[in-house]
Amino acid sequence: MDRQSAKIYGYRIEPDIQVDIAQNRIINITQLTNEKGKSVVKLRKTMMRLFIYLLENANGKVVGNEEILTNVWDKYGLSSSSQRLWQVMRCLRNNLAKLGIAEDFIIRAEKDHVRGFYINKDRVTPIYYFDAKNL
Repeated sequence: MDRQSAKIYGYRIEPDIQVDIAQNRIINITQLTNEKGKSVVKLRKTMMRLFIYLLENANGKVVGNEEILTNVWDKYGLSSSSQRLWQVMRCLRNNLAKLGIAEDFIIRAEKDHVRGFYINKDRVTPIYYFDAKNL
């Protein structure tokens, strides 16, 4: 089994959060057994697409608003705007906060005249799987 045949399942954020791409949900593993707080948040398709795009592309660099709008909305035949990005990002951050993810996980930033978002790649670990048919 080599890494080339691996497929992305999701992501682990710090030690407690798992992002399940196929189910469009984010899970706080430690809160599953704790009745305080929310342990699972299900995201709408566009919000999950935004989050995954940032996880894949904002690892240590600023991803510009225009790039996000093109790859999260326009490529899927959806109408994009700065207002829509702002609204979905606000909702995404609120959902992440419910699971205990710090507010500074997704950072609004500007670098070299590009306004966008940044995620610290040291806080994210991809989770891979191997398709049994290809083994």
